[in-house]
Amino acid sequence: MTGAGPEDGVELADLDVAVAHWHVNAWGGAEYLVTRLAEALDCGQVYTVGSPDPDDPNPYGDVAFVDVTDGLSPRPLRKLQARAGRVFEYALWEDVDWRDYGHPDVLVTSGATTRAVITPDDTLHVNYCHSPPRWFYDLYHDRKDSLTGILARPLVRYLRLRDATVDRRVDRYFANSPVIARRIRKYYQRESEVLYPPVDIDAYDDAGDDGFYLHLGRLDEEKGVPAIVDAFAESDHELVLAGGRGDVSEAVMDRIRRSETIDYRGFVSEGEKRALLGTCRAVVFNGRNEDFGIVPVEANASGKACLTRDEGFPGQFVTDGENGYCHDGSPDDITAAVERFEGQGIAGSPREHVETFAFDAFREQLGSRVTAWYDEFSLV
Repeated sequence: MTGAGPEDGVELADLDVAVAHWHVNAWGGAEYLVTRLAEALDCGQVYTVGSPDPDDPNPYGDVAFVDVTDGLSPRPLRKLQARAGRVFEYALWEDVDWRDYGHPDVLVTSGATTRAVITPDDTLHVNYCHSPPRWFYDLYHDRKDSLTGILARPLVRYLRLRDATVDRRVDRYFANSPVIARRIRKYYQRESEVLYPPVDIDAYDDAGDDGFYLHLGRLDEEKGVPAIVDAFAESDHELVLAGGRGDVSEAVMDRIRRSETIDYRGFVSEGEKRALLGTCRAVVFNGRNEDFGIVPVEANASGKACLTRDEGFPGQFVTDGENGYCHDGSPDDITAAVERFEGQGIAGSPREHVETFAFDAFREQLGSRVTAWYDEFSLV
């Protein structure tokens, strides 16, 4: 570190900051967040486990992802472990020697497994928590009785212990919403500061209403996609699905293909996504107990209502009749929310609900907290 000493109050520009993010297995909200986080900290690269898969260029900005397994031995084994997903990531991150990456003053990690890093004793470790691993904690009982869940129970119990053990390696936590702050307090007994993911509000426009409803995101069970498909498959309203193929069954995909009212576009670019948001009638969101869920915010930034599941942060963000409507996640209630919106519209201006998520607010809060925490840390 150069420049002002702790007694003068350190500036962000005085600090050597590095950013790490768990393995990129799809370009999604977490990857958008860590890209903007790196930009806000003036970092041109993000360290990650394994090369991003898919290997398309980062669609969210010019930040590059650097594979830390290149520096681990035996390299062939570590590459194989990286491809295995989350199971080996605690051990992989644990073995990264941060002195080989410039011995940063501050390391900001994104995701759960990155918390396993062992930093030099003079490096402040700040974790941006998207959620404690849900299949260890709040969704454990939803999965444990499936065949996969039964077979995985011993491994899940081991990894839950690993997850709890590495918690003390984190000096400070950011949480992406009050929901995650509550989970951090519940499962780790730690306090955190809420730092909402940023949205480039000025990049979104209301370009009219082409009459279709829009779902953005991977076609995953946890995103509630099967219920959305059930609600629209026989509906008079058109639905556009935009996002990569997730873990929904082939039966759901077959129903999508057979429906005359559902149009699946696959993964779309940022430009295409914004165009869809700008011209849709409203956005339908059905994620289960989502920690943050940037899509409802993007919908409102585009001047569009969001019909969201009434749980998690989206259920707190959306107020019936003001910036959207809530539903219980079932096909019938999604249909009912659509009909309420069709009949009543919304009274408020959706754009008024998103100013707190602006990138400038994110950058200011991030920088001020990191420098204040480093001041406290360096005086210990």
